[in-house]
Amino acid sequence: MSESVPASSSTSSTPAVSPQFAKYKACFYNLLTWKNLYVSGGSFAGALTTLYLFKYVNVVKLFFNFAYLALGTAIAVEFAGRTVKGGPGFVSSFRGSGSYFVISKDVVDPLFSEFTVIVNFLLVEFQQIVFVENFPLTVFAFVVSYFTYILVHYVSLWSLAVFGVIVAFSAPPVYLKFQKEIDAHVAAANKIIDEKTGELKVKANEHFGIAAGVAQGYVNQALDKVGYKRNLPPVPAAGPAATEPTPTNVPVTAE
Repeated sequence: MSESVPASSSTSSTPAVSPQFAKYKACFYNLLTWKNLYVSGGSFAGALTTLYLFKYVNVVKLFFNFAYLALGTAIAVEFAGRTVKGGPGFVSSFRGSGSYFVISKDVVDPLFSEFTVIVNFLLVEFQQIVFVENFPLTVFAFVVSYFTYILVHYVSLWSLAVFGVIVAFSAPPVYLKFQKEIDAHVAAANKIIDEKTGELKVKANEHFGIAAGVAQGYVNQALDKVGYKRNLPPVPAAGPAATEPTPTNVPVTAE
């Protein structure tokens, strides 16, 4: 059963933040706004280093290279031990009678719980962007999406990833530094959009009225051609037929 995240009853420019997501929101905010220079700098350098390693180091090839070297060495040492000792080799007897190494459930459960919270946090943030609950953030996401769509035709995904990391760590400080100016421009753009939207609604209603009148005229012409009578007063229902009174017979007396 999926759990719903509580939200405010009315949509505002600053939506309510669930308490379980508050720490992650604060963490990302502090990280991307360089509240701690060492943590943000280390994360920025680590992200770029990871991207460069994935580009210039074949991780899959390196993994299998290490795997076959390690397993081959273990086989050689085990074979040598069995040859010398005549019994279990050095590798197989290294573990001894101890139990195998396993991961405790007490360690895994909190990790999966935190991972679930992080995934839900990202889903909620994505929905807030899609439903325009944070207008400046939605505008920023639109601009990023549009330019990414344009750039993907000319540059590689790796270059876009590097550019995205640079923008993610540089755009928030720039926004905080020029927040008043940026908010003023966003408010002006929002006002212009509202005005244009209102004008479009008025024009659409006018055109709809004209089109409805023209359509009604064509319908009336078609009804006239097939002989359908329109706008005539209703014919009164026929009442019971009136009967003429029968003449009364007057008796005639003999004189």
